[in-house]
Amino acid sequence: MNRYLSFVVAVLAMIYLSTTAFQCGSAETTSAKLYMQQKQYDKAEASLIKEVTKNERNAEAWFLLGQVRLEMKKYHEMNEAYARALAIDTVHKADISRNRLAVWAMMYNDGVNLYNKGRDTAAYYDEALQKFSTAIEMQPDSSTTYYVRALGYYAKQDMNAAAADLAMCLKLSPASEDAARLLGQIHYNRSIERLQAKDEAAANAEMAKAVQAFEAAYAANPGSADNITNLIDVYERTKASDKAMKLTRTAVEQDPKNKVFRYAYGVFLLKQEQYAEAIAQFEKAVELDPNYIDAVYNLGVSHLNWGVSMKAEADKKLEEERAKNKGKSKEVKEDLSYREQFKLALPYLEKAAMTRDEDAALWQQLGKLYLNLNMKDKAQEAFAKFDKLTKGK
Repeated sequence: MNRYLSFVVAVLAMIYLSTTAFQCGSAETTSAKLYMQQKQYDKAEASLIKEVTKNERNAEAWFLLGQVRLEMKKYHEMNEAYARALAIDTVHKADISRNRLAVWAMMYNDGVNLYNKGRDTAAYYDEALQKFSTAIEMQPDSSTTYYVRALGYYAKQDMNAAAADLAMCLKLSPASEDAARLLGQIHYNRSIERLQAKDEAAANAEMAKAVQAFEAAYAANPGSADNITNLIDVYERTKASDKAMKLTRTAVEQDPKNKVFRYAYGVFLLKQEQYAEAIAQFEKAVELDPNYIDAVYNLGVSHLNWGVSMKAEADKKLEEERAKNKGKSKEVKEDLSYREQFKLALPYLEKAAMTRDEDAALWQQLGKLYLNLNMKDKAQEAFAKFDKLTKGK
């Protein structure tokens, strides 16, 4: 991008030299050209304003006014002058297009740099948004600029503005995967908020928009695990499990050696509490890629959740048996078969923890698992790690 920007600036210099030669015209225009050569841009602007006030159909004067304002970095006013020039005559169209493109590139780059600084100092986000807005004015068909401005609004928690820019980005570029995914996340979060506020109608409307956005992201990149799992989630929440089943099962059938599809199908089955079937899919994914940590982790979670389910069922039966035999000498034996699932879960979760060392929830999960397996020292270490990661939060 920097090389491209340097090229545009060089073009601007040539345009300036080629448009300031003396030609026949009004006294104001002639004076303005002289002022421009002397770099007295404020005086040049004043002369040109006099000229276009007297003769608003003077395309050259409007164009020169745009050139002067470009030098003065008054980009909004520059663009207005260019628009007036083009409305009268297209003779300067190529020059105007190059100048607008140059300003767009500068504003875009400046905006990105300021956005990156905003990660450390939030005040920079406002400056970044101003730059992006100017860039959009120069190139209103640039979908990428709407996307980066949406990121700025998102960073400032202005979700309405972010969503509007993301929608515009997708209108201009329907295959923009990142924009679709972020828009889906915004609507998804809104839906959860509305649900918590007991506004079911608004929650459903937002979730429907999330589905639409996540479907667009999936259409742009059907091989993305994030896109598939996001769709599974919203399909589940909108009671469209049949769509989630078709999405994942069909993907696996069409490409059984695709670890992402195996993983996604496993996630769906895990959500359905079909533990054995989920484990089979995650095992296939890990077989295809032993270092596929998301699959390794969910393989452990599947065994763990299955064990938790078995334990709950065992505890229920134990209580029933004890109630039935209350007052009798008959000993009621506890069903500990669930521990086998816990043992199977352990190595996968430990392997995941080696990569996801900063995942506090995982360490808490491991701590509880160690306790259930009477591994007290390991449990103490895991809980200590959890406490360290969550201290002050």
